[in-house]
Amino acid sequence: MPRRVYPSADMNLETPVGMSLSATRTNSLKGFVAEIFTRLGVPHEAARLTAAALVAADVEGLSSHGVALVPTYVERMLAGSVSPETEPTVMHDAGSAIVLDACHILGPLSSDWTLPMVSERAREHGLACITVRNGSHFGNAAFWARQIAEGGLIGIVMCNSHPSKAPPGGVERLTGANSLAIALPSTDAQPFVVDLDVGGVPSDPAAAIAAMLVPGAAAKGFGLAAAVDLMCGGLSGGALGPEVGAFDGDPAQPYACAHLFMAIDPARFGIAGLGERVARFAERVRGSRRAHGVARIYAPGDRARARLADSDECLLAPELLARLKECGAKVGVEAAL
Repeated sequence: MPRRVYPSADMNLETPVGMSLSATRTNSLKGFVAEIFTRLGVPHEAARLTAAALVAADVEGLSSHGVALVPTYVERMLAGSVSPETEPTVMHDAGSAIVLDACHILGPLSSDWTLPMVSERAREHGLACITVRNGSHFGNAAFWARQIAEGGLIGIVMCNSHPSKAPPGGVERLTGANSLAIALPSTDAQPFVVDLDVGGVPSDPAAAIAAMLVPGAAAKGFGLAAAVDLMCGGLSGGALGPEVGAFDGDPAQPYACAHLFMAIDPARFGIAGLGERVARFAERVRGSRRAHGVARIYAPGDRARARLADSDECLLAPELLARLKECGAKVGVEAAL
């Protein structure tokens, strides 16, 4: 059984420039998405957990990792490439090094199952690493790394994906826009969270051009993405590089991505007060000298928290709302959204 449903979070009401969005009650959205998965054969609590994890991404402004994934999940579950089961299988257990086979279950479920094990083993051994093969899209890597850090541990979470990035000078796409998140415990209200889209391109044109002008940026970006790919797929014995399917491709073909979860117990290094030092460092970042025209400097993780507002609504594109309603109708959900 899933261990918990992630607690409710404040909602993001900041409208992206040029996009018309509709305010949707978060609890209603969670309930509607959970009912979709329940109708597809996922047990009720597991469906609620999956819905909560996906909605959390929309809450924090990461819409590409949120309920926008639901239509693809529906198609894949109907086609049989994603399983309604709820638990992965342990393939190898060496104490601090574990390999799981997710058996193509929903990504949030295999991830939620993994977190308590990696945290417990880290406290036992000082650090622990769990890799997962035959996985599905788990949403936002920082969502899972943050939860490890909330338990007083350092959390590192990675995921590979279908190739979208060619090496510098090449034209063949060999690795994906792979995810990497690092979260450190802090005496602040929230952990210090670094969320890296190691294979991606900045959405802002000026930022994209600036990134290309940094010497060696393309090579470093590809190299880091490739390293994440190799660690996830290589250490799990799963797919890597072109072996990873396209999540939005043929729904009958498994996605089969690979994940990596690492937890480190700072206390086992004989270091006291890491949380206080992390908090002081974050405050120093926020208080550092600003460039001309910059109103505020954010520490890693601040931007996601800054998007949160005291509300029980989140903003979704009308087109996405329509697609979610179509998904609900397809599987027999009668509730309104």
